[in-house]
Amino acid sequence: MRKFLLACSVILTAFSCNNSSPNDIKKDIQGDSLAQTIGFTCNYPEYKTNSKKLFNRYMSLPSSLNKQTLLNNIRDSLFTCWLGTPWDFYGTTEEPNNGKIACGYFVTTLLRDIGVKVNRIKHAQCASEEMIKAVCMKNSIYRFSNKNISYFIDEIKKQDVGLYIVGLDFHTGFILNDVDEVYFIHANYSGKKVVEKEIASTSAVLATSKYKVIGKVF
Repeated sequence: MRKFLLACSVILTAFSCNNSSPNDIKKDIQGDSLAQTIGFTCNYPEYKTNSKKLFNRYMSLPSSLNKQTLLNNIRDSLFTCWLGTPWDFYGTTEEPNNGKIACGYFVTTLLRDIGVKVNRIKHAQCASEEMIKAVCMKNSIYRFSNKNISYFIDEIKKQDVGLYIVGLDFHTGFILNDVDEVYFIHANYSGKKVVEKEIASTSAVLATSKYKVIGKVF
């Protein structure tokens, strides 16, 4: 059984893979990744609870205000906690900066912690396109083949503000279409090999993937 799961992970990864406010985020001077401030303190259990409450509120009353409140909370708490967590192809940690995480497990773990129904293990190990079809709204799924990064970002900006999953040739992660910017948040196998939040238009990983499939979570 273990051999089967490892085979699934290897073959199908082609479509997968420091006391201040959580809002206190700064731009890393090295490239476009966004890093936590030294003073950021992560209370992950509390952040999960808050995110699930806000997610349920939005699902019950999907207003623009409730959506933006949810997005801001996820961006400034859950995602910020995970920044800098080491990437590993076989990483399965469920706690930020306590162990290592693979790209697929990063996506499914965050989805679960937000409150989205997802099979954390199954969807992390197999094709991200299958995860996208299982989790995302069907009319929000778009596929791009051999399109440059500028075209891809322009198409995302045409969509509504929200949280998306993106599947690439050999990788997967989140696209956050915020009010002012589009971000790519992922367990990066390249460069520093850690969880990063990048400006999507300047991400080398996004730019070099010939195939991209994207679906909206909310």
